[in-house]
Amino acid sequence: MSARPESWSPPADPVRAAVVCALGVALFFAAWGALHYGFYNRDQIVDTPVYERYGDAMAAGQVPYRDFGVEYPPAALPVFLLPSLYASANDFEGYRRAFEGLMALFGGLAVGLVGFTLARMGASPARLAGGIGLAALAPLAVGSVVLSRFDLWPALLTIAAIAALVAERDRLGHGVLGFAFAAKIYPAVLLPLTLAYTWRRRGQRGARAALISFAAVAAACFLPFVILSPGGVWDSVVRQTSRPLQLESLGASILLVLHQAFGLSITMRSGHGSQNLAGGGADALATISTVLQAAVLIAIWIALARG
Repeated sequence: MSARPESWSPPADPVRAAVVCALGVALFFAAWGALHYGFYNRDQIVDTPVYERYGDAMAAGQVPYRDFGVEYPPAALPVFLLPSLYASANDFEGYRRAFEGLMALFGGLAVGLVGFTLARMGASPARLAGGIGLAALAPLAVGSVVLSRFDLWPALLTIAAIAALVAERDRLGHGVLGFAFAAKIYPAVLLPLTLAYTWRRRGQRGARAALISFAAVAAACFLPFVILSPGGVWDSVVRQTSRPLQLESLGASILLVLHQAFGLSITMRSGHGSQNLAGGGADALATISTVLQAAVLIAIWIALARG
């Protein structure tokens, strides 16, 4: 005989879950459309011209890292190239439309995978709707910056990796996670968690196979470019890891609020492929936030390892 906690509620049935997922995807596209109007459409800082330069160079036959500098990892490159194959060279409007369409597609798929993952975990109807709704409306919280960044690509890959793990496809999930790592590095913070999860379910042998899958996919993405231009790949890593306090970061947001509310003096400086805040206060806040993030990550890893 087993007892259920009072807060327990039955999982959503498959048909209802599919309907909620479809509505969530539609809600995402509505939010995406709203980003093109009103205050969202003012004073935008865009990265799309940088991506277009990369894409046009590759379409012309140039090799990334060797023939021109790239500040992003190798698995990001297809997202820059595809719009250039659609639009003519130097056709920025055509490139922008193709790029935004690609990001919208990735975002819609990500919302659907969030719904799949929650349904697979047996989420209640309320939790399912809440999780999908949060993912669908996230662009409104992020703002129009999401239109001109490729971040929905590594986000989609990361969510797909989690979905595969929840579906008990451990090697596939870790392979996709390796691909996500090769697109924007940060998904690697999940690796200790996913390996611990796999170890508990599959044992040491299963965890080892999962780690090999992650490493093999990541190496397949990086190795050709490392062979062709080790210095170019290393420069891209240094540029990402040494970036100052970026304007879109939480720390920069705090300084911007203090600037608006109390007249705090701040200095914006472009570099490392981004707009950043410079000065002693910004540098100190960047260091503090980095240390806090590392401490929180390690604490989470330890907590999960202890079980």
